[in-house]
Amino acid sequence: MSDRPTPFSLVFADLARERFPAIGEPAADRDRFVLLEPVGRLLREIVPAEAGADALEAHIRLLHHAYRHWTAGGWVYRIGERALRAAAARGGGAITSHIPRQALYLQLPQLQVWGTPTPGGPAEPLDGAFVTETAVPGEIAVLAIFGLREGRPGFSAVGLAGRADATDPSAEETEIEIAAAREDGSPPFSPTLAGGERAGIYSIANAGELLLLTCRLLTLLPVPNPRDTGNETRETSERFVSVV
Repeated sequence: MSDRPTPFSLVFADLARERFPAIGEPAADRDRFVLLEPVGRLLREIVPAEAGADALEAHIRLLHHAYRHWTAGGWVYRIGERALRAAAARGGGAITSHIPRQALYLQLPQLQVWGTPTPGGPAEPLDGAFVTETAVPGEIAVLAIFGLREGRPGFSAVGLAGRADATDPSAEETEIEIAAAREDGSPPFSPTLAGGERAGIYSIANAGELLLLTCRLLTLLPVPNPRDTGNETRETSERFVSVV
C-alpha cells in the first residue's frame, strides 16, 4: 500500500504540535470541546471572518476529529484492496460501531471509492474517514474526507454519527442497510460512474452507505496490543497499521 499523506499530516501536523497541548483534555463531547478557551481562540484564527454558520460548523467538526485523533495516538488503519472488497461485497457480513482506539483514521485504497459530497457537485474520490467515539456509549462520529490531494487548497468532508447495537446486531444491521438503500434498487457500493464496474471501483451514494461501509470495515481491524494504548504520548506523528 502506498505511503501517501493523511488529512491530519497535510493540515494539522504543525498546528497540533504548536496548539493542541494547550487544549489539555480529550473532550469527547463536541459541544463541550468548542467551549474550551484554547479551542475558541484557535477557531477565531482559522475560520474566515466572513464565514457563515455552516462553515463554522464544518471547521468545528474537523478540528474536533483532528484533536481526538491526535490525543488517541494518531492511529491510521490503511485498508487494503482485499479488505475493501470484503466490506463492500453484497451481504458483506458483520458490522460494529465499537472501535479499537478512542479515535482513528481509516485510509482507503486510492481512487477506489467515489462519492458526491456536495449535492449537485462532481464525484470525488473518498480518501478515508476519521472515526471517533462520542459521548454516547456505542456511538461513533464519522468524518469522511473526499478529494484529498497534495496541491489542492482543501478538501470536501461529510460528517455523520451512528451506531450498531451489539446486543441486537441483526436488527441494527437491517436499519443501517435500509438507510443505505438506493432509490433505483441497485446494491450499496455499486459504481455510479461511467465505466466504474469495468474499472473495479465503488461508489457511496448516500450517508447510510457511508455508515454501513465504516461499520463493516471496523470489524476487520486487528485487536490492539494492550501494552500499546496510544494515549500516553500524544505524538503529532501518526502510526500506521495495514489491514489486508
